[in-house]
Amino acid sequence: MMDVVDLFDGVDEIRWGRMRHAYGPAVEVPELLRDLADADRAVRETALDAMYGGVHHQGDVYACTIAAIPFLLRIAADAGRPGRADVIELLASIGGADDPEPRTGLYRRARQAVAAAYPLWSALAHDPDPQVRAAVPGVLPVCAEQATDCVGLLRDRFAVEEDPRVRVAIVEAAAEFAHRGTATQPTSAWLADLLAHDEDVQVRVTALAASTRLPAQPGLPPVQVQTALELLDAVYTRGTPVADPAGFTTDTLVGSVRRLREVSAAGRRAPQAGQLVRAISDGLADRVADRIALLSALLAEPDWERRVDAVFPTGNLVDGWRGSYEQIVALIGDRLHDDHPELRPRATQVLQNLGELARPAADPLFAGLSRSQRVASSSTMSGQLPWVVEWGQALPTVGPALKALAGTGDPRALPMLQWALEQDELPRDVGQLIAGYGEQAAHLLPAVRHRLREMRDDGRRDNLAYAVGAMGPAAADAVPDLVKLPASSAVLRALVLIGPAAAEAMPWLREQVTAADRPIAAVAAEALHAVGGDVAGASAVYDRLLAGDVYDQRAAADGLGRMGRQAASYAGRLRKLLRRKDPHGWLGLGAARALWQVAGETSSVTPVLERVWAANPHTRTAIAQVWSDMGRAAAGAEPLLEAELGRARRHNAVEGGYSSAQVVDDERLLRACRAALTAVAG
Repeated sequence: MMDVVDLFDGVDEIRWGRMRHAYGPAVEVPELLRDLADADRAVRETALDAMYGGVHHQGDVYACTIAAIPFLLRIAADAGRPGRADVIELLASIGGADDPEPRTGLYRRARQAVAAAYPLWSALAHDPDPQVRAAVPGVLPVCAEQATDCVGLLRDRFAVEEDPRVRVAIVEAAAEFAHRGTATQPTSAWLADLLAHDEDVQVRVTALAASTRLPAQPGLPPVQVQTALELLDAVYTRGTPVADPAGFTTDTLVGSVRRLREVSAAGRRAPQAGQLVRAISDGLADRVADRIALLSALLAEPDWERRVDAVFPTGNLVDGWRGSYEQIVALIGDRLHDDHPELRPRATQVLQNLGELARPAADPLFAGLSRSQRVASSSTMSGQLPWVVEWGQALPTVGPALKALAGTGDPRALPMLQWALEQDELPRDVGQLIAGYGEQAAHLLPAVRHRLREMRDDGRRDNLAYAVGAMGPAAADAVPDLVKLPASSAVLRALVLIGPAAAEAMPWLREQVTAADRPIAAVAAEALHAVGGDVAGASAVYDRLLAGDVYDQRAAADGLGRMGRQAASYAGRLRKLLRRKDPHGWLGLGAARALWQVAGETSSVTPVLERVWAANPHTRTAIAQVWSDMGRAAAGAEPLLEAELGRARRHNAVEGGYSSAQVVDDERLLRACRAALTAVAG
């Protein structure tokens, strides 16, 4: 092991203060580098957290990150020094090991610097420290130019490796190279051989999980669910390695994650099995029926570890893919009755954003809410299903279980939402949940009006206004309260939805259409027409907006479309909007839809809708609704509608991204496509 002085020779000669990281000048980098080489594990963990948090913040690469790489490489190469595995993992992240796409600028320089150390990685693959050997496969994907050599290195090392963790890491890395196109066929055959013959069941199930990510190869059968279940049964029965707790704490994110991992592993026989379940399910990708079969079997097992490990992969499946989920959602709902402390919060987390898809779990949700405490702190709610969650300095929110039940439209949630509505500190999302019930929640109007009159403008007031609007004409009694509020899109939209029953708001609306805030003026114009039928007043606003930017023009097109044939004189101006540059398609959609609504045109509208449909998946629900209105006139859209309904992935699911509304929005698209197909077929 080198002397620390030699290890960091030259570090103080670099002008770190002239470089910056995520939080300012990089003056502390030399100290962080020295701490990464410290004998004290707590010191190393604190430094590692600072490196990830500032010098490599959220994957970013700065000039100081590049300058640190040579010293990180020295630490990794220093035989016998503790903490080298963590440094190798940091270098893998800096080099972009998980990102096969070409890089530019500082990111490219970082990748080149880490890849240039391939001779070091080749040597460290045989290091006496098994933690180092287990870390090396994770950095090899950075070395794209040596990809073939990397695969050979991995295979050669596997042949003599005895440590189970290293063998698993090697299999995962070799499969990653195959997934990126290096030695795909021979690696697939190797994985099939491991699956059939390796003595280590964890290696076999890792090979199976890796195989699911690779394209089918001639002569190799696809992975079968029953095989996966049998291998997982062996893993859970025999167990996986359990790391001893570190025995210290640090006030860092890295330390918190480590501690959570230690707590999660406590009392488990197979703490690493959950990662295998996720890998197998994710690898099956579009084989939705097989994934449902796999996860349903695990969710129904008497062994609590298997049930725990299947919950989040089930959530990932439902969030990202379409399918028939009644049975598996019911199984998730059954987990609300489990006594194990991890199962109930995991199940509610999966259910809370499913909307109507959570209906098979409505009964256990209601039962759990009925016997749970009504308010809980976010820090102490483990195992509870509170109606309201308190968040320290932030506003309270409706609890995830009540949110899930309300999302199904179950009327049993309404008394609970009413209770939340009447609390001194109003949960910030209760209004939007009440809005989901529409006129069915009209009996809550007096309580909503009371809160509207006292609420400050912190977002909750607009949510309550949305709830009023969703009740439609039944909320006419709230009009005097609405017109006393500052004009906002939510308040004006509520008047639009109340319609002619809000006639007393007309003088106030005539004031709002003159607003300098053009989005406010646009919604006020729509309300002027919806409430009082004032075509001239609304048209004057739309004339002004049509002379504005693309956002104003889109708002004008939407408003004119809602006026229907009363806006027929605008057809020519709407046709001009179809020719405007519009990379995301929203203006094209608005203008085409309006042209159909005001003039019944199809010849100029249909090509635009088809082009926007292909360019921006997020427009498809609105376009399907237009085609549904067109009926037989949109017959050419049948192939697009059928293709969308045949897709396995949700239209708004993206790798590495997530929206709490993506399931509800995608299910809405599917309903719109089915309705459009029925209408188009006559």
